[in-house]
Amino acid sequence: MKDIKGISVAWLSKTGLTNLNSGEGESNLVDVKKFKKEGVEYPYVSGQAMRFYLRETIRRNLEEKSFMCVPNDKGETCGGIKTCINCDLFGFMLPEKTKGASKRVSPIKVSPAVGLLPFEENATLDFLTRRKFKEKGEKQEGDIVNVEIGTNIYKCGIAVDLQRVGGEEVVDQKNHTVKIKYEIKENERMARVRKLIESLKYMADYSKQARLLTDFTPDIICISLQKKYSHRLQKLFEFGENNEKIERNINTEIFSEILDDVKEYSDKIFFGMLSGIVKNENAVKEVLANRNIAVETPQKAIENALNFLK
Repeated sequence: MKDIKGISVAWLSKTGLTNLNSGEGESNLVDVKKFKKEGVEYPYVSGQAMRFYLRETIRRNLEEKSFMCVPNDKGETCGGIKTCINCDLFGFMLPEKTKGASKRVSPIKVSPAVGLLPFEENATLDFLTRRKFKEKGEKQEGDIVNVEIGTNIYKCGIAVDLQRVGGEEVVDQKNHTVKIKYEIKENERMARVRKLIESLKYMADYSKQARLLTDFTPDIICISLQKKYSHRLQKLFEFGENNEKIERNINTEIFSEILDDVKEYSDKIFFGMLSGIVKNENAVKEVLANRNIAVETPQKAIENALNFLK
């Protein structure tokens, strides 16, 4: 396992009607976060929200002996890399009187979840009434709130700088070198990484699910265990071919080229796919077969990666 320096994961997830991450909105509007591409609006879920979903999923499934701190009222965490999974994997910044702040850069990088289908073509406005009494004994009144909700296929991704899990960089000023001093043993470092990869199967703590229940776990997923730390895999999934928008078709040209790039420095690539998510799944499977990459279900692909990381 010492040869593996990075783990990269890219996946697609099809949602039901939901609002996973609200924008600024107005007093009577709960909107969906959106961005524009060539004049067309697409929904997205912020990277901050995605990190929260992953962190809370890990917390929910912790064993009794594991520790994961909760930020205090100032948003500060404990800062204990050796004892705390949260501070090790997700980093921290703690104010200190003598040196300003103690900082750890997260070894986990998380992308925003980007909707690949136009928002206006896949959304509606949900009407919500909130009942309340204005004064004791008076007639009940209601506030009218409109909630933007939509269904989409989101592209998501994470990258793990494996060498920096469980350790901190130490600079040797005399010899002008940098080494990593590890606080925990290699088996515990790998156990923490496995908790992160496993969390992809069980993500559930996203916003507004009390009445907008949806599944945001991977429907199509690719996991690469890499000899080089790289984010290249994050460009694997694009819709449309030859720059022409073709709804729910993965661009197999880009797909092939990115796979070839990543295979050059990957010990293992795992792929999982559910039927019916994209229209050209047979063409996608053909690309994978030509490169001797097996196609499993997303759950099985994650399990295979977890077993390999043992």
